[in-house]
Parts: sequence; structure tokens; C-alpha cells
Amino acid sequence: MPIIERPDFPKRRPAPPWLKLVLLATVLIGFYLRSCWYDSKENYYEISDIELTDQTLSSVDVLFVVSNNTRMGKEESVLIRLYTSRGDEIASRITTINLASRSRKRYRKLLENWNRPLYEDEELSHATVEIFKPAIF
Repeated sequence: MPIIERPDFPKRRPAPPWLKLVLLATVLIGFYLRSCWYDSKENYYEISDIELTDQTLSSVDVLFVVSNNTRMGKEESVLIRLYTSRGDEIASRITTINLASRSRKRYRKLLENWNRPLYEDEELSHATVEIFKPAIF
């Protein structure tokens, strides 16, 4: 039986510790800059005039106005939360809106698939709309 010899490949050397430290520092700086970017988004867009209309037993339309104060058009994700008169969150939805540069536009979004039905003597109180900030952890 012939003997198969393994060719000599160059041996792998581990990465030096200083390189690992530099990579760790750049990742941490990247997370910090990302959080600063999401915190500053609140200054770019102004959300106002939130109204609840066309209420049925399982859905409601939320009307709101978004002003874009930047010079660039963008597609943004917004988080809409619906509350009852008892203060409970009954529904939430993440949806996208298209923002033109330096514009003020009215949006209508439908909220359905509620977490639970309304109790007796309970009604929809208000809704909140905010720019969605994804969490890292």
C-alpha cells in the first residue's frame, strides 16, 4: 500500500493580541456611533396631529403628520402604539413611510390584530407614533 504524505503547508499563526484589541475598539466605537445616529433622528423628523378615526371592533385608522426637516428623502420605520382608557397598550405596529425632502405629509395607517378585545366601559384613548429605533441586544 502506498504511503500518502501530507504536503507541508505554512503553519497558521494566531492573530496578535494588539490586533484583537484594535478590532474590539472599532466594534465598540461603531456601536456608539450607531446609537448616536438613532438618537439624533428625533431632531430630523417632527410627528404631530395624531388622530384615531374609523374605529371598528377590531381595527382603527391612525392619522398623523410627519415633517421632514432634512434635505434628503428617505424611507423610515415608525412604531405606532394604541392605548385604551385604562392605560393598557392594546395594539402596536411597525410600518414604513416614505419621506420626501423638506416636506410635510399626512399618513393613514390601519391598526388591526389587537392583543385583546376591549372590556366593558373601556374605549380607545390615544395613540403614539415614534421613529423606530432597533435595539442591539
